[in-house]
Amino acid sequence: MNKENDKNKIIPDEDLDCTGLYCPTPIFETRKKIDSMQSGSVLKIIADDPAAEADIPSWAKATGNEILSMIKENGKVIFFIRKK
Repeated sequence: MNKENDKNKIIPDEDLDCTGLYCPTPIFETRKKIDSMQSGSVLKIIADDPAAEADIPSWAKATGNEILSMIKENGKVIFFIRKK
């Protein structure tokens, strides 16, 4: 399943805004959202918790989900994760 448009940007199936939430809440919310999605779906997560930059990739690796992209902009980090 290729979820990219003609500009090579990843098109998520679901969005999760964790702005203003701090550890461990972004991980809990990510897990809940991923659990509700179908295998192969892509989740876009926006977080401003400094710990999210390390926590979300660690969680993804531990759970077998794939980080497709991580972008830092304006004090936020944006992740695109494909559900295993």
